[in-house]
Amino acid sequence: MGILSNLIGFRWSLYIVRNENELVYVMHENSVIRIVGYVMKYYKNNSTPNSPWSLHLNFNKKHKSFKLEPEHFAPDGENITNKLIKTIETIDPGYRVSGGDPVFMNAKTKQSIKLSQGFDLKSIQERLDNLSKPREITFFSIMDEIFEKSA
Repeated sequence: MGILSNLIGFRWSLYIVRNENELVYVMHENSVIRIVGYVMKYYKNNSTPNSPWSLHLNFNKKHKSFKLEPEHFAPDGENITNKLIKTIETIDPGYRVSGGDPVFMNAKTKQSIKLSQGFDLKSIQERLDNLSKPREITFFSIMDEIFEKSA
C-alpha cells in the first residue's frame, strides 16, 4: 500500500499549523480515523493546542480542510464525537478505508520524522545512558510540546 499511496497520494492529511497560515508538520494517511486516533488524547478534557498552534484535517482529493476543535472529541480523550464523524462524512462519504503506516514529516524540508521512540530494552537503555542529550524529535514529542500546559 505504501508504494500505491506514493504514486496516487494519500487520501487524508493532518496539518500542524503555526499562526493559522504556516504549515510546519504534516502527517499523511489514507484512513482519517487512524489520523484522529493519534491526536484525540491531546484533546482530553477540552484541551487545545497552545497558541500559535492549530491542527487541521485535509481531504486531499478535494483539498477540503477543517480545524480540529475540542468539540470533535469526547472529554475522556478516547473517543470522537458525532460532530467530527458528520464533518468527515460530509467531505468524504467513503472515508471508511483501511489504513497503513502514516508518514509524518517536516513540511518545509520533507524530512521524515518518526512517530515515536521505540520501547524495546535497547532503546530504553540508550535513553537512560543519554539523559543529558536532547531527546529525538518524534510526532509525539512535538504533540506533547504543542499541547503542553504552562504551570
